[in-house]
Amino acid sequence: MSTMAQTVENVAAAARSGVGALREDDLARIAQATETYESLRPVPCTQCRYCMPCPHDLDIPRNMALFMDGHIFGERRMRQSRRQYLRMDEKARAGACVQCRECEEKCPQKIEISAVMPRIHAELGE
Repeated sequence: MSTMAQTVENVAAAARSGVGALREDDLARIAQATETYESLRPVPCTQCRYCMPCPHDLDIPRNMALFMDGHIFGERRMRQSRRQYLRMDEKARAGACVQCRECEEKCPQKIEISAVMPRIHAELGE
């Protein structure tokens, strides 16, 4: 907010919000969007970064983000993800993962990162 009018508008919007403020069709639309998103993303990574730091300097969140972007947004984005992956420092890429699994102990989503990294490298780096 940068003006008093925006502040007043936001306070009014907040006053109208709360539990039960959404209509059934709004909730159905949100549920459908969530279901579609969940069906497109190949791993449930939320980019929380709890997996970091990797003791081997792998950039796990960056690898996951490039991988998911390619899958969610289609082939054009996948090509872009591949280019960005190949520009990363080699030791930060998924292909450098030594499967130590230290990151998996920290992951709140319980992602089997050691199994995902070879898949990421196969799709983005080879």
